[in-house]
Amino acid sequence: MKVLYRLGPLSLPRAVATIGNFDGVHLGHQQLMRDLAGRARQIQGTPTVVTFHPHPLQVLVPNNAPTQIQTLDQKLAAMEKLGIELVVVIPFTREFAQTSARDFAEKILWEKLRLQEIYAGPNFAFGHRREGSFNLLKEIGAEKGFFVGRIRQVQFRGNRVSSTAVRQALFAGQVSLARRLLGRPFSLSGEIVHGTAVGAGIRVPTANLRTWNEFVPRNGVYATLLTVEGQHHWGVTNIGVRPTVTSGETISKPSIETHVLDFKGDLYGREVTLDLLLYLRAERRFQNTQALVAQIGKDIARARRYFRWFDRAAPAEWIGNIADKRFGNYTTN
Repeated sequence: MKVLYRLGPLSLPRAVATIGNFDGVHLGHQQLMRDLAGRARQIQGTPTVVTFHPHPLQVLVPNNAPTQIQTLDQKLAAMEKLGIELVVVIPFTREFAQTSARDFAEKILWEKLRLQEIYAGPNFAFGHRREGSFNLLKEIGAEKGFFVGRIRQVQFRGNRVSSTAVRQALFAGQVSLARRLLGRPFSLSGEIVHGTAVGAGIRVPTANLRTWNEFVPRNGVYATLLTVEGQHHWGVTNIGVRPTVTSGETISKPSIETHVLDFKGDLYGREVTLDLLLYLRAERRFQNTQALVAQIGKDIARARRYFRWFDRAAPAEWIGNIADKRFGNYTTN
């Protein structure tokens, strides 16, 4: 997949494109991009995504901007798996935000990017103060000679799948629901770093993740899958402030610590992916470390029972979906 970080004429033929932020690349985005790739194959074109970085609201109203579900690298990797061949990442600045809707459509989408077909939702808005609409884009397309089509929406249990719905599920610790909306587990990526060695001190060693993700779900204990260099390892992860062992300390942000089951080795400095599969319980303070260790033992036992459903050698995508086949509540319209 080719990624462009600047605006300019495209060298690839007949770009069939969609435009948006695509936060999370959830099931709705996935359906759109698969359809896009299929349409591009029909006309021997190039399936293309035009997106923005950073998120426009992070530039315009940073205090009200949504925390992004994925890093840009995670987003690009997900798009590539869906058959997208070209991504144009437009650097979003305050200056760019002044671009009128008509100028964006005519001077950027048509004159610079030469998009041949553009697919967007009925509520699509673009340009300065979101003044442009789907109907305006369709009108400009008729004038300039590019086609504008309407995309289908994907629903889960009667509600539209959206980035907001995914974010709300994760805020509530509902990683199983988020997994169904994403079509894969929610993942944190980052580097394993040295921690305070508290886990080793109570004979439950942990790998401490310094994540690159903006969004971290609700504090609590999770059954997880840690992937390093293509190898998958089951784990139990605590996200939070470790109230039992940090009593009286000020914690600026939650720690992410994973006890990797049946693993002996050194993970320090390694880049990893951590998939959150099941919310086990809320984080809480225990009377002493003995009570904490006893509860950790129960958490590990419960996680092991959950992991029995899976084949350890299976890829993360399979692990994310196999337990949810009984639901089957996805529809498009």
